[in-house]
Amino acid sequence: GRPASRARGIQMDTSGERARQGAPNRWAQRARSLGNTVRDGVRPLRAQLARIRERGAAAARGPAVASLTAATGIGSGPASSPESSRPIGLIGAGMAFVARPIAQIADAGSSSDGNPASAGDDSRPILISSVEFDAEDPDLAQLARSVVTIRPNFSYTVADISADVQRIFNTGLFEAVAPESVDTRDGVSLKFKLVANPVVRAVVLRGASQLPVTVIQSVMKPQIGKVLNTNAMVAAVHKMQEWYNDKKVAHEFVNVGISADGIIELQVQEPRIGNVEVRFIDRKTREPCEGQTKPAYIFRHLKNIRPGATLSARASEDITDLTNTSGLENVNVQFSQRLHAVDGSPIMDAIVNVTEKQKSGFSGGGGISAKGLQEGGMSALVANADYYRRNLFGKCQNLTARVELSPSPGGGKPDVDVKLSHTDPWIGDSHRTSRRVFLDSDSTSLEPIHAKAEPTDDNQDVDDVAAAGDGPKALYVRKVISGVEYRRPLAASWTGTLSATYQRAYTHDDLKQTCLHDAYNSPLTFSGLAYDTTFNVLSRFVYEGRGKDEALLVLTAEQAVPVTADMLWFNRVVVRARRKFHAMGATLEVAAKGGNIIGDLPPYEAFQIGGANSVRGYPEGGVGTGRKFIVGSAELSVPLAPDQFDGYVFFDIGSDLKSGSQVLGDPAQARGKPGQGYGYGAGIAMHTPVGPIRFEYAVSEKGAGRMHCGLARSF
Repeated sequence: GRPASRARGIQMDTSGERARQGAPNRWAQRARSLGNTVRDGVRPLRAQLARIRERGAAAARGPAVASLTAATGIGSGPASSPESSRPIGLIGAGMAFVARPIAQIADAGSSSDGNPASAGDDSRPILISSVEFDAEDPDLAQLARSVVTIRPNFSYTVADISADVQRIFNTGLFEAVAPESVDTRDGVSLKFKLVANPVVRAVVLRGASQLPVTVIQSVMKPQIGKVLNTNAMVAAVHKMQEWYNDKKVAHEFVNVGISADGIIELQVQEPRIGNVEVRFIDRKTREPCEGQTKPAYIFRHLKNIRPGATLSARASEDITDLTNTSGLENVNVQFSQRLHAVDGSPIMDAIVNVTEKQKSGFSGGGGISAKGLQEGGMSALVANADYYRRNLFGKCQNLTARVELSPSPGGGKPDVDVKLSHTDPWIGDSHRTSRRVFLDSDSTSLEPIHAKAEPTDDNQDVDDVAAAGDGPKALYVRKVISGVEYRRPLAASWTGTLSATYQRAYTHDDLKQTCLHDAYNSPLTFSGLAYDTTFNVLSRFVYEGRGKDEALLVLTAEQAVPVTADMLWFNRVVVRARRKFHAMGATLEVAAKGGNIIGDLPPYEAFQIGGANSVRGYPEGGVGTGRKFIVGSAELSVPLAPDQFDGYVFFDIGSDLKSGSQVLGDPAQARGKPGQGYGYGAGIAMHTPVGPIRFEYAVSEKGAGRMHCGLARSF
């Protein structure tokens, strides 16, 4: 039997395949037949010369077959048409020899009294008077002459002659090499009778349904019309093997032969998948059980594990996709081989073992929110309660509900946010589109835009700051958003998103009272009413490069459509780009983003420039608030402790492109914001299970220092 083979990420049981399907080893039979060339009663020196031929035959069979089997998977299975083709020399054939009486050599090897010389002594020198090469093609004869080391009028041992026979065979061009000798008065005349390999007329590859014809043509075309070179043949099989390995396709070359009229025949076995069965496993007892998922929603992920498909390591991609997309706890595949092959290909039946996650449940917890860290104070704390329902209707769909509770920065009533979501990871189309229907409520501080201005190191020119009235202590905008979102892969590393949402936003103070103006009497909503209403259509295209091309590009276009007269109209475009470069253990990250808004612009929708995710060294929104913006950032980091701490230095710069006055109420001008600025500094990132926690100290262009702390960086 053959050892069990394994593809990456899957289990296969192929034991006994060769024993059940293979014919007797043709190459082994040829090896045994070579023993007939040495018979009883032959003089000892004739036996020595015969052993030269036998060693050459064994070397031509043994090492070549072993190396090719190990490197390319060629075995010694049955030829598809043994009557019309034979194994190719140096890949499995023996060498043919002409057994002629060489009494003169025998006599030369005997002592003067007629007794044989030391039998089996390969080291006794023999004087060679001449060396000849007998071949139909003079060029091949000259090639053989160029590789042998034996020269006339010098003495050589039997081992030297054996080595030269092997050198001729190593050229890969000869089917048979027979050393013959004639005793002369000047010594032994040595003649190599050479039989060349056939001329290749055509190539036939059987059983290779996956290997493209173009690959076969490219590697075999140099052989056509020429004497078969078994060395080139080995190299060609290696190249075909490389294609199979690159594509992760299971295979085995079981025979390589050539017919009398020069037709090379290669036979490949590509195991195929037979029956595919889904078996559900209990997550506690690990025993088979009845599952909730409809089998059709599992089979649609199995593109490489299906009846008739060629077995390949790409089956692991199906398992990963099924596990990640369908939300299952564990998936694995077991393969078992059938007793009988079909059309020469082994058949592997597959059982897909599926363990489902818990169907529903409640959970709760608390922690620190990234949004709260940016706003500062106790708002960083958050408590949440969750309810989830998995695998709705057996279609791998999920329903989640979350309630988040966080303290208000102004000390008033706590903020309560509700998030509902129904997700279908694959709606069943050919493009792998997912759908999410959601309802979110979220409260965000307006301090970066509408906070009262106070003289600081960043803004010491009090004349640039308008006088503030007795406005509210803190301002917030609360948005309630409902909508549907579709997402699908577009091309390699590209994904696309299309969504339609209905949004209602209203502003309030720290006491949860509706508030329409800030301390400078600037409006907080665009409509002047208690709330603004919009119907938005958004499209987003994302490119995520992996490996050496570690890059990110996000293109977002959003259109607010006034379905009714009281709804807003605007168009917003945002572009973000980031690229990382690695060298000598350090990482340089370069990033930029920019955007523009045309139409009805509520102040809370304006771009905020400055802060931990923008220009560090400034408070949130401290550089400006505008309809347009552009921000650039460069960060160089080095590991201080592998997988624990990174240290980095950075430089940020940003501008509102002189668009601050185009925002309703011009909140940036009222607070004396510069509209452009830069900052630089250094920081430490600590790696944690929830992401890197960053501690940074930055200095603005005016020399004011500021600490920043946050989870990751959403640039």
